[in-house]
Formats: sequence, C-alpha cells, structure tokens
Amino acid sequence: MLRRHFAQAEITVSQARTLSTLVSRGPQRLTDLALVEQVAQPSMSALIARLEVHHLVERRPDPGEPRTTLISITEEGLELWRSIVALRSKLLAAGLTFLSVSERSALQEALPALEHLVEQLQGRETANHVRP
Repeated sequence: MLRRHFAQAEITVSQARTLSTLVSRGPQRLTDLALVEQVAQPSMSALIARLEVHHLVERRPDPGEPRTTLISITEEGLELWRSIVALRSKLLAAGLTFLSVSERSALQEALPALEHLVEQLQGRETANHVRP
C-alpha cells in the first residue's frame, strides 16, 4: 500500500528511506548517507540528484568544512516525509483492527521492550558510523 502511495508521489522506497534518514540524523555528507543506507556512493549520488529535481533535498556547504557538501531535506521534502509517516500510521492503525483485544494488548505490552531494542540498535549503528 505504501509503495502505491510512493508511486503516486513519484518517489521510491529508497528515496523515502533517505528522506527519513535526513529527518532523523540531520544534514549528511553523501558518503555518510551511502553508508547508512547501505548503497554504493554513485547510487546515492544518483538518488540525491533525483530528489533534488523534485526539490526534496538540497546541497549546502558544511559550515565546519567549506569544501564539504551536506545534503539537507527541504521543506517540501519534510512535508512529503510527514505525509508518508501519517499514511504508514493510518495503515497500521487500520491493520490493528484485525487483531483481537488480547492480541492488541500483547503488542502494547511488548512496545517498551521493542523501543529499547530499537534504541540499542540505533546507538550501535551510530557508533559504527561516527567519523574520527
């Protein structure tokens, strides 16, 4: 269902993930984005170029290193990302209606442990990508 929405918005799953990374991590160097998204740098460069065409991201000089360029999400990109998150939430909420009360309760009880797991995994991922 999300892929259909992406197709209507003329965005791929990889592009949506990259927007999400920019929202959660802030402006990034192209090489760092490629590492996080686990794609080759030329592939990330092409993906960013397509996002730029749609005014979803922009390139800016890094204030700390003027010869380095950072990729930032634009206001249009942020609006699209928010619509994707809203749709994903709506689809999940609709899906939950298929579960019994006890199944929904079990999921709710598991949420703190799942949130902790995600935090731990994200912390490790961040630690693995920190530059010296």
